[in-house]
Amino acid sequence: MTAVGGVGESGLVELIKPYVSRQAGGDDAAVLEPSDGYPVISTDMAVEGVHFDLSWMRAEDAGWRALAFALGDLAAKGALPEWALSSVAVPRSWSVENFVGLFKGMHELASRVPMWIVGGDMSAIDGPAVLSLTVGGSADGEPIARRAAQPGWVVAVTGALGKSAVALREHRILRPEPLIAEGLRLNELGLCCGDVSDGLVQEMEKFLAMSGVGSTIRADDVPRAAGASVVDALTSGEEVQLVCVGPASVITRAGLHVVGEMVEDKRVTVLGAELDRTGYDHFA
Repeated sequence: MTAVGGVGESGLVELIKPYVSRQAGGDDAAVLEPSDGYPVISTDMAVEGVHFDLSWMRAEDAGWRALAFALGDLAAKGALPEWALSSVAVPRSWSVENFVGLFKGMHELASRVPMWIVGGDMSAIDGPAVLSLTVGGSADGEPIARRAAQPGWVVAVTGALGKSAVALREHRILRPEPLIAEGLRLNELGLCCGDVSDGLVQEMEKFLAMSGVGSTIRADDVPRAAGASVVDALTSGEEVQLVCVGPASVITRAGLHVVGEMVEDKRVTVLGAELDRTGYDHFA
């Protein structure tokens, strides 16, 4: 095994060149062509030991997953992804194979979307590896912000939840694909959406924080992935499914799974389940 320490930054750049767009050009900044529509930009972070574990997954899988979850925010806003900036900090003892593997995995998903990884940065670190992604794209219409949520609107999800929690327990690799096309469709219908990155209940708490509008979620109505418990479906993070709120007529037209309603009460209430956590919180 060859460690990254001693290879040099220029050497590492040469190794990841096949997985980075030529648009980056080797300059200190990527120069991109302007696009029509509303720019949508988001940032996300993947930390070794928190978001990925190389004792039972490959670096390629970790890279794919990191980009997939970063793109979830763009999918929720109905934006078409165009580019990503990737900054990586790894211990000097990390293998070159794992370092290159992160970029290979990101490139594999980026090629499917399609989009470009246009540059980034790298650094050595004493602690666990950290991958920071900034993703950008554009939406044809102005996305509806969470603060626009209204009492009486319906809460619905795009599909079964809890798949990530089951896979984590079983140490089974998932390579999720962000719901880009579905997010575009739902935003065109006029729905306000968020990705279920930290758990369904916690996503509804974000709606409450931004709009001052609470919600009631019926646990029995939340669709569950195979092997997932009710708690998994309500709290599992790293899900690519979207949660959307909007008028009942629009939710019906969208064909989503209705799980609750937005309410005047300024809290998130779950009916039919006892929870000791609401989702993943890095600082709880």
